[in-house]
Amino acid sequence: MNKNLEDKYISVIEDNINVGQSNAIAEFFILLAGILILFLLLYFFADKIGCFFIDRMSDKTQIQIENTFSYGINPNMYGKTANIKRLETLRDKIVPLDKKLQGKSKFPIYEVPEKEINAFVTPNGTIFFTRGLLKEVKDEEILTFVLAHELGHYAHRDHLKSISREIIVGLITSIFTSQNNNINGTLNSISDLNGLTYSRRQELEADKFANNIIYQLYGNNDGAIEFFEMLEKKEKFPEFLQYFSTHPSTKQRLKFIKNGR
Repeated sequence: MNKNLEDKYISVIEDNINVGQSNAIAEFFILLAGILILFLLLYFFADKIGCFFIDRMSDKTQIQIENTFSYGINPNMYGKTANIKRLETLRDKIVPLDKKLQGKSKFPIYEVPEKEINAFVTPNGTIFFTRGLLKEVKDEEILTFVLAHELGHYAHRDHLKSISREIIVGLITSIFTSQNNNINGTLNSISDLNGLTYSRRQELEADKFANNIIYQLYGNNDGAIEFFEMLEKKEKFPEFLQYFSTHPSTKQRLKFIKNGR
């Protein structure tokens, strides 16, 4: 190429406003900052991201994932007590009331020999009631509310959402912390607090689900109110400790249910 012509082209390129005088170091840090912000957004909105995808998951995929969960339960170890038969009757009344419960798990129910008043559902729809709860509660409406609450967690896919959230948070934490235990501890603490807030929201949504169910079955939510009033009398912890718990305070849940009448 002619030397004069080459100099002319170089001059045009240098003077062109569309061609920037780039600084490689500045661009690197801008790119790094952008990636950092993206990961932080993923970290702090992990629950919303998980909910977005889990809510759009097909029922078929949901069932396939649930079938991977095994809890080593041998049905022969659990007798069909009168309490379990009663709960199964209530279950068979609840399931037809919500499409999200139909055509999926059979929702087997078992009694576990624990003294505390509690019930919980596993990701594959297996429901457990403690002996302490079944000994304390005999009222049908209360039992229906508790059972519907656990089925509400399943209907909302809460366990799968929590698992997806933990996966996202775990991946991002491992990327940023590597061998730095101080950063790892800080991020885990923040994640735990965010996780507790998310869990409390799930509990209130399950309460709402159960509240709607007992209204459909009984025309009132007196059983739910009676249940939380009973728990409130037994509760010995200050209300502010709810912020360090997976569940809202009983007082808050009672207020939430009363407002839903």
